[in-house]
Amino acid sequence: MSTSENTTPADDSTATPAEETTTEGGTTAEDTPPGPDAFLAGVRPESTPRVLSAETFALTGLLLVLPVVATGRLFELFGWFALTDLTLEDPRQAVVVNADLVVAGGLSVLAVLSGSLSLIMGRATNRARARWLASATVLTGALFVVLAIVTYVIASGRI
Repeated sequence: MSTSENTTPADDSTATPAEETTTEGGTTAEDTPPGPDAFLAGVRPESTPRVLSAETFALTGLLLVLPVVATGRLFELFGWFALTDLTLEDPRQAVVVNADLVVAGGLSVLAVLSGSLSLIMGRATNRARARWLASATVLTGALFVVLAIVTYVIASGRI
């Protein structure tokens, strides 16, 4: 025995793939931002690009600490004063050394502040590389701040 479901002839209409449904205002369903179920669906919500974002402050921190890292002058000064018995007889030399230390320490402090601000402003929608860059900037900048302070203290005792 057959039932009416099995004996009906094939439908002449062809099955078409599901077309995009439009919502109010003529936008498609794919254009609408994911709702509160985006996490459950595995969709990452897109953030709107902003000028003062966590990514911007992470890059700013990198650009601030880069001259301190690239020149190596802070390591050189630390080596002169910590590992040798170098004394500065001329007061003009002391002024130049102090200026180098203040500039390197100041740039490092600004880099730490910028990286910290990036970590504070970070959200789940930020790129992971921005968080990594900000963390690396904070750690590297903090190391250079401590190195500048220690070198300054040692150098001030050698004048």
